Amino acid sequence: MIQTENVNPKKGKAITAVCFDAFGTLIHYGGKRTHPYRRLLRASAKAQAQRLPFLTRNAGIATFAEELGLAHQLPDIRRELEEEIAGLQLFPEVAQTLRQLRAAGKQLALCSNLAAEYGPIVRQLLPGLDAYALSFEIGAAKPDPAIYRAICTALGAPPHQVLFIGDSKRSDLHGPQAFGMQAHWLDRKSGQTLNDALAGFLPHP
Repeated sequence: MIQTENVNPKKGKAITAVCFDAFGTLIHYGGKRTHPYRRLLRASAKAQAQRLPFLTRNAGIATFAEELGLAHQLPDIRRELEEEIAGLQLFPEVAQTLRQLRAAGKQLALCSNLAAEYGPIVRQLLPGLDAYALSFEIGAAKPDPAIYRAICTALGAPPHQVLFIGDSKRSDLHGPQAFGMQAHWLDRKSGQTLNDALAGFLPHP
């Protein structure tokens, strides 16, 4: 069931585009989580103090490691990163759901907080979408309104015509709603799928 807090005052307005979060929504870690960026935070008081912009700067993990004086750890960091990326895969229902939305004439978009190293694999797993707003490219991370503005602009759609789906209440529900978008929270931990989050918007077979 869709949670009541998902209800948006603008619900009922025509939806022309659906925008998704990436991790936890369309993509999951099929392999072992290695958290290579967390290693940088744990190893460096400087990174913790400055909250280095891993998500909002278009720079590779090697750049951050070198700036933090952790270049000697790069072989291990790269190994962990490669292992994590190799395990990424789409949730089982994603491909079919996206096809259904396409068949219904909806534009499809991705808006995600990502470090630069994850950009290529995300685009590879989700090719051919109408718009992408990735935090490391935009220079802003959800729930900063700038990233929602960027995706609506790329779609050429006013916020109230874009439905946002994601697994974070703060970034994928409350943030988009505050910007004027429609939004539904996807609770995969309770067994929900995209079809649940899109109830009322997916075309009937």
